[in-house]
Amino acid sequence: MAESESADREGQRLVAFYARTPRRPTNDVGVDLLPVSRSESFEFTGPVIAGLVYVTHPRNVRQLIPFSDYDEKLARDKLNEALRVFTALGAARIVATSRREQLKRAEGRFALGRTGVRVGGGRHATWNLALDQRGSGGKAVDPRPLRYPDEPGLDAMCEGVLRLGVQKGRIEITRSSQFDMDGELAAKLRKANFDLGFSRKQSLVTQFVIEAAFSPQEAEELDRVVEAAAQPQAEVRRGLLSRLTKSQP
Repeated sequence: MAESESADREGQRLVAFYARTPRRPTNDVGVDLLPVSRSESFEFTGPVIAGLVYVTHPRNVRQLIPFSDYDEKLARDKLNEALRVFTALGAARIVATSRREQLKRAEGRFALGRTGVRVGGGRHATWNLALDQRGSGGKAVDPRPLRYPDEPGLDAMCEGVLRLGVQKGRIEITRSSQFDMDGELAAKLRKANFDLGFSRKQSLVTQFVIEAAFSPQEAEELDRVVEAAAQPQAEVRRGLLSRLTKSQP
């Protein structure tokens, strides 16, 4: 599952709230201007900020997401959907790893490939263990309808497990955003003096890889994935402990 910069956001409703009636009640960038009192009709994850551009969630038009948080929010929603699907299909083991990399404009650009993200000129991003769920497995139940039916991979996974006896599966979810003046939509909104929620040029890549095994034998093979993802975390903990020990009198 790979999506680019603002393809989804351009297809969703853009909303901004105002405390004082603006001089220009309309704009040519497609943002719906509403009084703050109208915010009670929507769902937010934080306080309402006047002037900030929000984007409607593609599966819930009442939920508004800050423009700068949209791509990562969608990535996490799709992660949860993949976990729901694998669980319903009776997976004996589910392992999810995550990678989040933020780049300054000067460090380079990134390009989306068909099989993932290639980042050039940026810092190395470490994979972290997001979830490790182990059990005995269960009877496969069809989890459809899917919350994101147009996303490739999940429907095929359902068919494979339910009809073909597939024993393991892997889904990649990648969201990438380019938060700089080169983004056409962002540039238009900035020019119209809207707040996008970020102040400097930067790029953000959020990637999740979810692997599931539907038999005890296949489940054991995921141990190596857990060990590889947990190793950097262990090194960080050892480094912190070492520094704390040296700092003690």
